[in-house]
Amino acid sequence: MENLIERYIAAVVQQLSEKERAEVAQELRSNIYDMLSDQPNDAEIKEVLQSMGSPTKLAEQYRQNPRYLISPQVYDEYIRLLKLLVPIVGIITVIVGAVTGVFETLQQNSNQVSRILQVMFQSGIQSGVSGVMQTLVWTTVGFVIAERTGALNSRKKDDWKVTDLPPLTTEKLIPLSDPIAEIIVAIVFSVIFIFVSVSGFSHVFTESGNVSFNVPLFSNSFTMFLIPVLIIGTLLTLIVGVVKLIDRRWTNRVCFWSIIDTSVSAVMWVFLLMHNNIFSQELVELLQEQTWSRGDVLHYISTGNTASIRLIISLIIVIVSVIQIISVLYNRSKRSHYSGYVNQEQA
Repeated sequence: MENLIERYIAAVVQQLSEKERAEVAQELRSNIYDMLSDQPNDAEIKEVLQSMGSPTKLAEQYRQNPRYLISPQVYDEYIRLLKLLVPIVGIITVIVGAVTGVFETLQQNSNQVSRILQVMFQSGIQSGVSGVMQTLVWTTVGFVIAERTGALNSRKKDDWKVTDLPPLTTEKLIPLSDPIAEIIVAIVFSVIFIFVSVSGFSHVFTESGNVSFNVPLFSNSFTMFLIPVLIIGTLLTLIVGVVKLIDRRWTNRVCFWSIIDTSVSAVMWVFLLMHNNIFSQELVELLQEQTWSRGDVLHYISTGNTASIRLIISLIIVIVSVIQIISVLYNRSKRSHYSGYVNQEQA
């Protein structure tokens, strides 16, 4: 039952500042063992820990110089919420600002690529900085008000029991960078493709660095399927990313949504690639005016013989998706094995 003692100590010190934790843990461990007999049984350990009270109440007694805006008692929750909100709000506001700026520029009949890019970056950065600052300010204000009014201390401390102690865990967490990167890539990829499909960018064809022709890139029939696929795929990726940010482990919920995202996205993209007329007739006719080597992708687009390329890409998508699903199941099995080991240690 030493594991129960360490769980109690961990529950206390995690509510203290970093510089206090080592000293308090050593002192608390010494005090607990002084209160126990030489060979304590489980009942004796539980009785001693119960008599010491809840870890939250004990942490308040150990806390030195409690001068803070956000107390250590809720600081971890505060930081965890900021890590969840700031990237998501920042990414969304940057993209919304950039898209809004581009559409406003296009409405002004400005077709200069340099001008559109300038407005896109400027609007995106301004919107992103504003969104992040608003998130920081209002999250902090909310925590300060909630803590000062006692809203965060609504649970009765006297109701605490030893069985309420959280388990010790050394399980590897999902890095925050992984879901954040997935969300960023999904949104940026979708925005670019939607622009290519419906905005002025889809009508820019460059040769030797100079704008020489205006032709649509994709056919209308393909675009009608492409945009819903992009929206659905992005929403699924956002769900997976948010769930990963919340759970931080390969839980059943994370694995379920990861497999759904991978499977549905693979099916949708393979279905898209079955479309015969992906590129517009205007683009095909333009490419036919020039000579391309047989090893060039543009040669196959100009001749309309893209079946082999579409098949290869579809096979790659299927193989990568299967590997991703196997990886998810492997991570889940590792977590199940770890949980079983922890349960044996605690038994």
